[in-house]
Amino acid sequence: MQHKLTDIIKRIFQKSVTILAYSYSLFIICYFLLRFIFWERISIIALISTFLPLILFPIFLLPIVGFSIIKKRWFSIISAISCILLISWLHIKYFSPSPINITDSQPHLKILSHNVGWYTTQSPTLFKLIEREKPDIIFLQEIVQKHTERAFTWLKADYPYQIGIPPVGILSKYPIVSSEILHLAGHVETQQRAIIKFNEQEVVIYNMQATGPWFKRYNILPFLKIPVYKYGQRGPEIQDLVQRVEQETLPVIVAGDFNMTEETQDYYNVQKVMQDSFRKSGFGFGFTWPHGWELKFLLKSSNLRLNYPVCRIDYIWYSKHWGAKSSSVLEATESDHLPVGAELVLLKPQNS
Repeated sequence: MQHKLTDIIKRIFQKSVTILAYSYSLFIICYFLLRFIFWERISIIALISTFLPLILFPIFLLPIVGFSIIKKRWFSIISAISCILLISWLHIKYFSPSPINITDSQPHLKILSHNVGWYTTQSPTLFKLIEREKPDIIFLQEIVQKHTERAFTWLKADYPYQIGIPPVGILSKYPIVSSEILHLAGHVETQQRAIIKFNEQEVVIYNMQATGPWFKRYNILPFLKIPVYKYGQRGPEIQDLVQRVEQETLPVIVAGDFNMTEETQDYYNVQKVMQDSFRKSGFGFGFTWPHGWELKFLLKSSNLRLNYPVCRIDYIWYSKHWGAKSSSVLEATESDHLPVGAELVLLKPQNS
């Protein structure tokens, strides 16, 4: 009797794992097929793209499942090939940086960008971060008046050129020739464009804050609501930025919170006109968000926090006039975004 019960449990387990493995494989195939056809015109495809490559990691389990549980030769072979392809893609994209080699005589800028998360990041923490990293230009998003009154004041000696107009701010060691507030695509989110004087020439910088995607509930029946992924506002803002950068004749640096990941269509649109500093000179996934999220929205009585970011949405981009020497994700502050830094080299100085 015990033997029969064990055998039944074993068969149920094998069947369950088989269904799960086949379902996941079908899910991945359908995702790539629909992405190839529709890209981000379907909201569920856009949502899945946001969390790549994490969604692909279970592929590494499929060969083990195929050989030991499912015991289907064709599935084992296909899943093993998929693993090899995934490893190759991960290595090429995330673990093969190509930083530029420079000499000390070449002009270079150290950049820091951080979404401080409104009131969450304390001014002393922000001050310590900047003092430790010693960047030349600082791009800040979601700042409030307390930051301009305290941290900006404390940094005035080292960064005499400041534009702190909440919710965005720029601090620079180099003269700011001009600046303007932007509302890309006519939306509410605020951005900055400024021109600085560096190495006897002018450089254009953009401080970026894009509208983030969100979930909105829709009634499909009088008694049933479903969450729908909404991301339509970000696209026009990114397109507006891309068009502006295309028209610039000076060297350009764009940094900030883009609220997009690398597998989104908006990322590829930006990549057409600029280079991603972390992807060129950083190592790894470079996830920046969310850090320190309280999980009370899932478990009301929980005091746990999510301290392992799962998305990269904060970037430092540069035009063809620059090369990236290094790029990294920096130590956390109180914000749910991690700061990012990069060192950029001016390759082709131009006269203003």
